[in-house]
Amino acid sequence: MKNIFFILLLTGCLMISAQGHHDTITKWKDKFATLGGVPKISSNGNWIGIHKTNKIDGNCSFVISTKGTTKTIHKIPHSKIVFLKEEGVLAQTGPNVEFLNLITGKTYKYEDNLKAYILEKLNRYALLTSDHHLRIFDTSGKLLWDMTEVDGVVITDSKSKLFIKKENAGRSQIIEITGDKEKVIYSTQNSIRKMEFTASLKQLVITETTTDLDNDKLIVIDPENSGKKLLELNIPKQAEVELNEVQEGKAYLISARVKFTEEKDTILEIWYGNDPYVNEHYKMFINKKFWIWHTKNSKLQEIVVPNDNEVNSLNNDRYFLTYPPRKDHNFVTSEPELNAAKIYDLKSNTLTDIGNFKLVKRLSKEWPLLLNHEVFCSADGKWFLASKDGVKWILYNSNGKKEILIDKTGLEQPVFSKNGDYVYFESSDDLWSFNIKQKKLTSLSVGKGKMTRIINYVSKRDNYTMISFLPTERMIVEIYDKEKNVISYKLLDSGKWKLVIPPMKNRITMNGLMYNPDMTSFYTMEENYNMPPALYSYDTRGQKHMIFDGNIQDNRAKKIRQEIYGYSALGKNLNGILYYPINFDPKDKYPMIVLVYDMQRHLSNHYLSPNRVMPEGSQIRTLLERGYFVYLPDTTVSEKGPGLSALECLNNALDAVLNNPNIDHTKIGLCGQSYGGYKTNFIATHSNRFAAYISGAGISNIISDFYSYNYNFSKPNYFIYNTVYQMHTTISEDKYRYIKNSPILNVEKVNAPILLWAGKNDTTVPWNQTMEFYIGLRRYQKDVVALFFKNGNHSFLNSSPEELALSSKVLDWWDYFLLNKKDITWINNQIKKDAQ
Repeated sequence: MKNIFFILLLTGCLMISAQGHHDTITKWKDKFATLGGVPKISSNGNWIGIHKTNKIDGNCSFVISTKGTTKTIHKIPHSKIVFLKEEGVLAQTGPNVEFLNLITGKTYKYEDNLKAYILEKLNRYALLTSDHHLRIFDTSGKLLWDMTEVDGVVITDSKSKLFIKKENAGRSQIIEITGDKEKVIYSTQNSIRKMEFTASLKQLVITETTTDLDNDKLIVIDPENSGKKLLELNIPKQAEVELNEVQEGKAYLISARVKFTEEKDTILEIWYGNDPYVNEHYKMFINKKFWIWHTKNSKLQEIVVPNDNEVNSLNNDRYFLTYPPRKDHNFVTSEPELNAAKIYDLKSNTLTDIGNFKLVKRLSKEWPLLLNHEVFCSADGKWFLASKDGVKWILYNSNGKKEILIDKTGLEQPVFSKNGDYVYFESSDDLWSFNIKQKKLTSLSVGKGKMTRIINYVSKRDNYTMISFLPTERMIVEIYDKEKNVISYKLLDSGKWKLVIPPMKNRITMNGLMYNPDMTSFYTMEENYNMPPALYSYDTRGQKHMIFDGNIQDNRAKKIRQEIYGYSALGKNLNGILYYPINFDPKDKYPMIVLVYDMQRHLSNHYLSPNRVMPEGSQIRTLLERGYFVYLPDTTVSEKGPGLSALECLNNALDAVLNNPNIDHTKIGLCGQSYGGYKTNFIATHSNRFAAYISGAGISNIISDFYSYNYNFSKPNYFIYNTVYQMHTTISEDKYRYIKNSPILNVEKVNAPILLWAGKNDTTVPWNQTMEFYIGLRRYQKDVVALFFKNGNHSFLNSSPEELALSSKVLDWWDYFLLNKKDITWINNQIKKDAQ
């Protein structure tokens, strides 16, 4: 075993002993930069903005031209950027704002700002300063307008106008500013509580507080027509108002809801057994009114439904979904299911019963999820989809009449075509198309046996309903091979499929696929385990060209070696990712650390930056530099339950990887956080294959956890056992399986030292779950150390005091038990006292 190894820094070489000079390791980590955040592309696709994280030199953004052979690159010392067409970039960090003119390359800097705005049509930008000035500039930095005493309420259509609220001579005014003039477009003696645009930016919506004891006012004006009043409506006092567009502004469903408020008893809280809200009373309303407003003829009609019922848009100006909110909600699902639903017909003033609907499963790269909506609507308002059993979809006419059951399982997110003639279904086995007129379902053969996701659809949500459609006839589809972790993209254009991004093993970062409006140019942010993120372009033949890499130097990453091991468990084909020590010598044996969570194959192309802290405490890159193998095996869940399933998966994963002769079988550690912490706890009570464990923020007692309240999600924890833990039953229905999968009931069988950690502010997994496991281990005189972080949450931010302290302790723990570095005092306080 090598006791000393070399870590190549960006500025040279530094020798670090395996004993762990943690301050030196922190400084080493700080030298690594990466490209991250959400890339931005300008409206015509001529420029792309990318954020660069760099602890030494400070965070910044780069703006890169996409046209021409010689790329223009601008550096901006800010992380938040907005494009002003193709001519400028407005960037902000805190109170500091900078405008970059992309044509001249000149920059203009401003301090002490509250907010920045763009006016796209005018080629101007505006700044609201901390001294309450609103200043407007052109792209050459010339000051065009300066208004004083602006109270901070400013909204914009981002096109050509700003609107501010001011008090003048006892009246509330809304003033329109275009950059060279101002005009009062609305004035009232009432107090303006809120002003906002409709989604289409066509109307300005004003909520006024009146002196009337029962009513406030809703005013809608036309900002393009000198503030012409389009609608005036009495609404309940203190109501919150929503205007949901029907078919892009043909009509609006107006909802006015008064939130439930309760006086807090300083002595006690009362929790009722029949309360469908259970501490979510901020979602409860005591007074609700609904109207449909037809904009063409200014006709307003009240929607009268049973008392306390909700009304949601079906994107239709005649038919609406109505239901009693949260009826029979028992918190088994992550969101309340839709029960006792009806269709309200505005014309006939009748209700049609359509019954109960269930959430539909959707497979992710890790585990099955549940869609958070039950009803998916077409763009033309003629159709909606819902499911009675959570497995198969039913197509309904908007009047509630059942059209057809689509008799296939595994169809996931539905997306209607632009003209409403087709429904496309994402799935884990190809993309599917349902012809509504012919009532025919067809496999499109773009991703057989692979996960498909539609990229360019539009969605608009109104509680239980989701308008989901393609804005054009073109469609971009992501095709993901889950077993090989390979991704590609195809474009449907004029009825023909074209491969625009060929299959690749690189990871495209979140929101890392970009394209111009015509979908003729595509750009990606790609990375891999041994390659920092970089920006690429793809030509019409699918050939890629690197545009920008941020000048990030990580030559050491090129030495990282990875192998994928295949194995079977629970009747499924699974994979494990093995990373080799950086300075691997085939003549030596090395310890191995196993990181457990769930399905992890998709992580094999994540860039191994030393600053990547997910999952907490794992520090893969640092461990590789310190002479460890690191192994990430897939685990999944069968009818056995999550613990016993993880045990079988892990045993088979170890059997596969331990064929590698360079792994020291006697020096293997297991660790995990959150769901991985639970699995670590369970495996520690059922295995003798590990020399040490680290478990963070993990459940130790699934029975008490099942019956606990989750303050992070504001609901009982039942739903976790239907989703993540996949038990799908209650304890009363299956006590034996819950008992067999609860780590605490076998805590006395742990036979290797274990480090536990938790944040005392964790509202996802209460820290007393860790304390319970610690107390159990103490009772049976096991070697355990528990770290409780006073200000820690469920996860620790990178470089926070908690993350730095945890990282230090994790490295100490592994070095002590797997590298035999026994001069670590805080661990000896446990181990050597036992020996005495």
